[in-house]
Amino acid sequence: MTEGAPDALDFAALDGLAFAAERERLNGQAIPTFTAREIGPLFEFSQLSARGLLPAPQSASFLALDGLAPLIEAMENGTGQWVAPGAANMGFLRTRTTPPADPVWTGFGLAAQKAATASGFPRAIAAQLAAALGELHSNIYEHAQAPDTGVIAFRAEPGRFEFVVADHGIGVLESLRSAAAYTQLDDHGEALRLTLTDGVSRYGADTGRGHGFRPLFVGLANLNGALRFRSGDHALLIDGRNPSLMTARTAQKPAMQGFLIAVSCTTGRARPNKRTS
Repeated sequence: MTEGAPDALDFAALDGLAFAAERERLNGQAIPTFTAREIGPLFEFSQLSARGLLPAPQSASFLALDGLAPLIEAMENGTGQWVAPGAANMGFLRTRTTPPADPVWTGFGLAAQKAATASGFPRAIAAQLAAALGELHSNIYEHAQAPDTGVIAFRAEPGRFEFVVADHGIGVLESLRSAAAYTQLDDHGEALRLTLTDGVSRYGADTGRGHGFRPLFVGLANLNGALRFRSGDHALLIDGRNPSLMTARTAQKPAMQGFLIAVSCTTGRARPNKRTS
């Protein structure tokens, strides 16, 4: 980075902005300029703006959207589904009140899979990542109780593939509290950890149902992955090679509505990147 160039909007920068806003320290202060280069921090920025904590990304004077501007513009236009023309290296799909017809999701999943393959991931791994996206897409309809507020997005570059699944629903704590076993649960961080545990869901432990995160961890096997799960006033963070729940850590963050999952995974071709938590 040349002297004077904007810093990247990574999760550390986003947390700093959000905490400053929560303490009312942004008003009237000179804010450094940031450039959005990854969709994970950008979509979480948008989640926080929906709460009123931060301005909308497209109107934040201190945020340059750079190559992500076409994606944000397409979302602002109310487009239900979009894949970048030509390069097809990024795209998004909005959820609706009811799940889309199979061809709609299949087409979007294939676009994500092709982007991952083009960025350097083996076809089998790209297919597993697309399958994980499909499971997380289904979770919005099963658990958010606001299925028409969701969005699934992906972005690829050489050696790196990232995706986001987000909604403005009830969040994981309220979802789990609807199950008899978790009515006394009152911690968003613990709720996030439980949500990622096989077999745990608002439907109860004896139903054989969960949130379907196993395909995500299978898809990230033998990859360098950085995962951020956000709900309420906590984030659950996992990173490293072969990421798993065993290496998870939780951290308190400014509160946000809904649930957000941001995943970035790399092959050996990826450019060095700042830590995403």
